[in-house]
Amino acid sequence: MTLPTLFHSGELTAQDKAGTRGAAAELAAGKRNSLNFSSNHDAFLAAQSFAVVSSVDLNSGYVWVSPLFGREGDLTAVSENEIVISAACIPNGDVLSTVEPGTPLSLLGIDLNRRIRHRINGNAVISDASVDKSLHFLVKEYSPNCPKYINRREIVYDAHNAYPVNKSAKRQERTTLTESDQAFIQSMDTLWIGSYAPDIGADSNHRGGRPGFIRVTSSSTIEWPEYRGNGMFFTSGNLESHDRAGVTLVDFETGSMIQMTGRAVVDWQHDGSYEGATRVMKYQIERLIRTDHVTTHRWKRLDYSPYNPSIAGGEVHSSENDYPFVATLAKIVEESRSVKTFRFITQRQIPFLPGQYATFEFKSIPGGAEAEVRTWTLSETPNSIDGDNTLDISVKRIPNGLITNWLHDHAKVGLELKLDGIQGEMTAVQLDAQTNQPTVPEHLLLLSGGIGITPNMAMVRGIGAFELQDETSITMIHVERYEADLLFQNELNRRVKNYPKFSYTNIISSKQGRLTKGILEALVQNAERQHAYICGPTQFMTDMSEYLVVLGVKAANIHTESFEF
Repeated sequence: MTLPTLFHSGELTAQDKAGTRGAAAELAAGKRNSLNFSSNHDAFLAAQSFAVVSSVDLNSGYVWVSPLFGREGDLTAVSENEIVISAACIPNGDVLSTVEPGTPLSLLGIDLNRRIRHRINGNAVISDASVDKSLHFLVKEYSPNCPKYINRREIVYDAHNAYPVNKSAKRQERTTLTESDQAFIQSMDTLWIGSYAPDIGADSNHRGGRPGFIRVTSSSTIEWPEYRGNGMFFTSGNLESHDRAGVTLVDFETGSMIQMTGRAVVDWQHDGSYEGATRVMKYQIERLIRTDHVTTHRWKRLDYSPYNPSIAGGEVHSSENDYPFVATLAKIVEESRSVKTFRFITQRQIPFLPGQYATFEFKSIPGGAEAEVRTWTLSETPNSIDGDNTLDISVKRIPNGLITNWLHDHAKVGLELKLDGIQGEMTAVQLDAQTNQPTVPEHLLLLSGGIGITPNMAMVRGIGAFELQDETSITMIHVERYEADLLFQNELNRRVKNYPKFSYTNIISSKQGRLTKGILEALVQNAERQHAYICGPTQFMTDMSEYLVVLGVKAANIHTESFEF
């Protein structure tokens, strides 16, 4: 499979302004020019009953973002290069109903519950099929996106309506915002933005924050903060080339939406009025369409993203644990030449599951923003289910790692940080709904690369602490470049001796080469029964996921976690 050109000139300009060109080039390894069925991209799309599509009117230059409200199966990847979008999930009168072949399109498939999003860019190849009027989409570029700033939600379906789109919903078109529109916008915590680079194509993306992160500055202008992301700048890069953009907001509680088209500009030298922002997006509205109750879908909010900075005057973030807490650094342990474990103490006990991560906020770090938010897996878990006030994170020093390297070089016992919360789905240990006792799959496969060993190590420790080691067969495989960087070896070797159902293999890539499908096949037994958890560099997780599917591991049983954003 060939790779598309890494970045166009506008993206490179944006990366230079932000100083992220080197990091962006590394992350671009995840870009492809087609879907990959062995990675289950087709199944991911087919499972989505909500998505958004950006389209470009090449005559007027307008960019629109169209939500798709459907049922599972309304998005179908008929091949690795073609997607069919059912007409049933497109709102009445939407621009997607009349796009012409060749129209630049971008589909953002997003699972709000699991915080997974995939960007798929291409062109329309059929806009009005004679049989079903479905929209056919030729794939030119596929790229996974990070889960950062996605506020978790679960769709609540209306069992009495077979078609989630309200075909009789009335559209109101205007050029400026009414007071009702302004209130609508300022109550949102999520927006969808579409952009376009001439001769390159369209792009769809997502922005999230706390309610109030979008500000109305006049009846025809809005703005919002842009927080630190993956550094590739797909949206901002397009706007460096072409200032046309579409913005759409969906009210998850009422099923209403506002679609806007206009011009956007990135303010790289903003006044600092948005906490945690690296830049501000200013948007001039030229046309808008409001459609109330356009869908019978409703969404239950589960939690906000732990990365969302607070909003002055916005909704207060709270939970049963009354985050944020103050976490005080109590101990530092040098694990290897590049990894240290930092032990924090909190005044209250906090329950969590092995493999989950903690989110910390740093203030006024030299070279950083006013507030820098970072997450690390909690690597020690003995009392986690009942609640623990001791939180260990194992942190690897990395090139250009602003916060990780500051911790290594400057953190002292007594340091106080704000703990914003503990979250994460990377855990094989679950609580039984009836007994509230921990359970674990019968067959567990743990794959890791580099510092990605930490959530898997946390699960191994949790399984031992909860006395579940006789209930599961664990195959643990870890890849490290150099032997000197191996972590937790004495503990892992001790577990191999003490627990017959636990096996551990490490692979030193500088001597043995990469972990291949053939090596995996030799190490993994009962593939069809395995529940796999993978953590490490993005390309490592992609490769391992693809290998495991080929070996017979069910795609639904493959879980990944990355902090490369």
